[in-house]
Amino acid sequence: MQPPARSGEIYDLGYRNYDGPRLGRRYAIRSLTTLSLRNTFGLGRGAWPKVIAFTLVGFAMVPALVQLVIGALQAFVFDAGQGDGYQFVRPEEYYGFVQVILVLFVAAMASELVGNDRKNNTLPLYFSRPIHRSDYVLAKVGALTLGLQMLTLVPQLLMFLGSWFGASDQSAWFADNIGDLPAIVVSSVLFSAEFAAIAILIATFANRRAFALVSILGAFLLTLMTTAIVADLLPRSAARVVMLLSPIYVARAVTFVLFDAMPRVRPIEFAEGPGEQIAAVELPGLVWVAALLAHVAIAVAFAIRRYRDTI
Repeated sequence: MQPPARSGEIYDLGYRNYDGPRLGRRYAIRSLTTLSLRNTFGLGRGAWPKVIAFTLVGFAMVPALVQLVIGALQAFVFDAGQGDGYQFVRPEEYYGFVQVILVLFVAAMASELVGNDRKNNTLPLYFSRPIHRSDYVLAKVGALTLGLQMLTLVPQLLMFLGSWFGASDQSAWFADNIGDLPAIVVSSVLFSAEFAAIAILIATFANRRAFALVSILGAFLLTLMTTAIVADLLPRSAARVVMLLSPIYVARAVTFVLFDAMPRVRPIEFAEGPGEQIAAVELPGLVWVAALLAHVAIAVAFAIRRYRDTI
C-alpha cells in the first residue's frame, strides 16, 4: 500500500520584493561611523557612559578655559593691551598635560564601541550587510579618532584664541603664530588616530568590557612608565628602539617635530622627563612620524585580521 501523496498549500502573505533605492556599502559605513561616534560620547546609551565621556572632556578643557579667562582679562579688564599672548600651556606641551585623560577616554570608549557589539551579538548582523570586516574596523577607529578631537583639537583651538585675544598687538601676534594652526590640526589627528587604533585593537581581544578597559590602560600607562626606566638603563641605540615602540613617546615626539620644538639635547642618563628623553636619542623627525603611522597601520591590520579569524 503506497503512502498518501503529500499535498501543500500556498498562502499569499502579502510580501513584496523591495524595489526602493539600495544605498549600498558607503551608506552602511557612514551610518556605522555616525552611530559609533554617538556612542563614543554615550549618546543612545545609559547615563554612566555619558558621565564618563563628558567628565573627561571637561577635564581636557581645563587648560583651554584657563587660557580663555586669562585672554579675556587681558583684553577687556586690563585695557586690551597689557598682555603679550601669554600661554598657560604651550601647544607642543598640551598632550603631556592631558595624556592620562586621553588614555582614560580611549580605554573607556573603545571598550564600549567594541564590547557592546560582542555582548549584544550584533556582529553577524553587521557582516550580513554590504560592509566588510575592514569597513567595520575602520569605522570604529575613525569614530573614536573623531571623538578624540573634542579632547585634542578643540581645546587647543580655544587656547589659541585665548592667547590671541590677550595679546597686546593682536594682528602681529596672529601673524607670528598662524603657523601653529596646521601643526595643531595635524598633531591632533595623528595623536588621536594612534591612540584610537591601538585601543580598538586591544579591545577586540577582550570578551568583557571591563577586561578591555583594564588592558588598554595597562598597555598605554605601563609602556609609558617602563619606557622611561628602560631607556635610562640602555645605551642610546637600544633606547631608540624601546622608545619607538611606546605609543605615548612616539606621539609626543611627533608633536615636538610638527611644532619644531624638540627639547634641548642632553645625555640620556641625565635626561629629565619625556621631552628630554626623546631629544636625547637624537632620531630624525621623519623616523618618529613613520613610527606613528606604522603603529596605526599595524594596529588596524591586526584588528581586521582578528575579525576575519573569529567571526
